[in-house]
Amino acid sequence: MARVRITPGNSDLCFVWDGPIDGAVEHLRSHSVAIELGPVQRTGAHGDGTSVYFRDPDGSLLEFISYP
Repeated sequence: MARVRITPGNSDLCFVWDGPIDGAVEHLRSHSVAIELGPVQRTGAHGDGTSVYFRDPDGSLLEFISYP
């Protein structure tokens, strides 16, 4: 597990979710993955989007972002 936990909005690995962010939320919940933050509005590589943040089993911060 990461010694110093990264907080949402800092350094994370981000994946584009193809479709509404509600689909990402449902996907995470269906696999018993806790959402750390979100959905929240964020600006990403492709402009404004909506993100959810969660952690992998090692504690690394991950993000799904959905663009309109």
